[in-house]
Amino acid sequence: MLAVVVVLFLAAGVSESVILSKCELKRQLERGLTLPAPNSTDILAQIVCHVELTSGFNTSAIKTIAEPEEHSIVQGSRHRRSVKGKGPRTTPRPATRAPRLGSDEDKSEVWTLYGLFQLSDHVVCRSTQSHSLNLCGLTCDKLIDSDTSDDIACVQALINAVSAPNPDPKTSKPIHKMISLIHQPQCITVNTTSFFAGC
Repeated sequence: MLAVVVVLFLAAGVSESVILSKCELKRQLERGLTLPAPNSTDILAQIVCHVELTSGFNTSAIKTIAEPEEHSIVQGSRHRRSVKGKGPRTTPRPATRAPRLGSDEDKSEVWTLYGLFQLSDHVVCRSTQSHSLNLCGLTCDKLIDSDTSDDIACVQALINAVSAPNPDPKTSKPIHKMISLIHQPQCITVNTTSFFAGC
C-alpha cells in the first residue's frame, strides 16, 4: 500500500513538470508578450536563449544563487552564480578574490529562482523563505507548474516595470537585479534568424 502511495505522489509531482521546445516557447511568448519595438524579435530571441541556458525549458526548474550585484545590469556580464538544486547546471565564474569576513559580500542574500524564466523569490513571487516585492502577485509555486501563462504574465510585468517612465525608487533596484540575470552574455548577440531556424 505504501509503495502505491509513493508512486502516486511521484507521478503527481512529475505531471507538474513540462519540458517545452524552443519553438513552442517562442509561440507562447509571441502570443503572451508585448515587447518594445523595433527590435522585439531580437528581445524575444534573447529571452528564449536565457530560458535555454538557465532552465533548459523545464517549467519546474529551481536554483539558488548569491544575490546578483546591481552593476551587472550595466556591464551585462558579471553574474555570480552558485547553483544548487534542480535544473541544468551553470558553471560559476571563478572568484577574483576570496571574500573577507565582515565584508559586504558575506551579507549578500541567497535568491531562489523558479521555473522557466528563473524568476527570483525576492522580486516577483512570495515564498516562505524570503521577503519579496511580489511584483507578480504570485506564490512562487505558481512558477514551477505546467501552466506557463502566469510565468509569461510575470515576465511582462518585469518588462513593464523596467520600461516605466517614472520607476518607483523602492522597487527599481531589485527589479534591475532580476533583469540583470536575464541578460546572459551569450544571448545578447544571438542571431535571431539562425536561433529560431526550424521554428
